[in-house]
Amino acid sequence: MSTNAETLRRADQIRARRLQRREGRPILARRPRSHIGVIPRMVARNAQVERRMEIASAREARRQRYFKLADQGAELRLPALPSIHLGWRAISSLTVASCLLLLFSMYRSSIFTVGRAELRGAERLDANAVNGALQVAGSAIFSIQPDKLLAILQDQFPELETVSVHVGFPARVVMEVRERLPIIAWEQAGLTVWVDAAGVAFIPQEGGADLIKVSALAAPPILQSDAVAHHQLIRPEMAVAIQALSRIAPAGAPLIYDPRLGFGWDDPGGWQAFFGQDGKNMDQRLAVYLAVLNELSARRLTPTLISVAQLHAPYYRMDY
Repeated sequence: MSTNAETLRRADQIRARRLQRREGRPILARRPRSHIGVIPRMVARNAQVERRMEIASAREARRQRYFKLADQGAELRLPALPSIHLGWRAISSLTVASCLLLLFSMYRSSIFTVGRAELRGAERLDANAVNGALQVAGSAIFSIQPDKLLAILQDQFPELETVSVHVGFPARVVMEVRERLPIIAWEQAGLTVWVDAAGVAFIPQEGGADLIKVSALAAPPILQSDAVAHHQLIRPEMAVAIQALSRIAPAGAPLIYDPRLGFGWDDPGGWQAFFGQDGKNMDQRLAVYLAVLNELSARRLTPTLISVAQLHAPYYRMDY
């Protein structure tokens, strides 16, 4: 009898459970989720692995959200948005990308575009010629290299004695220059160039009527590699000799140059006089020249050449 009674009670419990499921009520015998035992977290001996596991478990916990309902034992699970963690690398990458975007926008902006280089201190040099050589119009100010512009000016414009390039924002290129002062108009093989006191030659500009004119019978000797750039035509002492001769030459006598005998002039009397390559002892050379000329005049001789290039070994030449 006891066995049949126990079987009957079990059957009643099963019927009651089925009836509860049909009516939608929670099963009383089921414990809430909060009472379910928590599985202990795995412990790692490596500190780095331990941190990764903590981060992973925290992310896993945030991925799901549970909300309890009014009925006991019922709950609703909702999806959650992923949590975003920005580390130092992400922040650095974002900063670099922002800077690159800013630089690109500044590079393409018309505010930072150079229109024309400004030339200051020039009296004869044309600003259009300078801008044509530099070709900075339309370039971004960030791409301008002052050293490169300085090299172009020194190479293509030897008439500039000193030059400096300044770059300013938002888009300004200024060149401060000082031009060479020409003193000689050097003519050779049908071409004429101007030469300053340092012996540097450059293209003639307007004017120049008061310059000392020198006709070269041949090219002067090539200077050493340490000369002023590659535009130096003659040595400074040769320019001194030309200036000295211009003061003692007869009126209307053009100055001439011979690579072997130096500087001199074509005398109106029909001969050539040479005084060497430099302006040293020019007064003594002139005295020797006049003494030779007086001797020849006393003997009624007309020379074709008188040379005092060697002060202590003067000579004259006669053509019969």
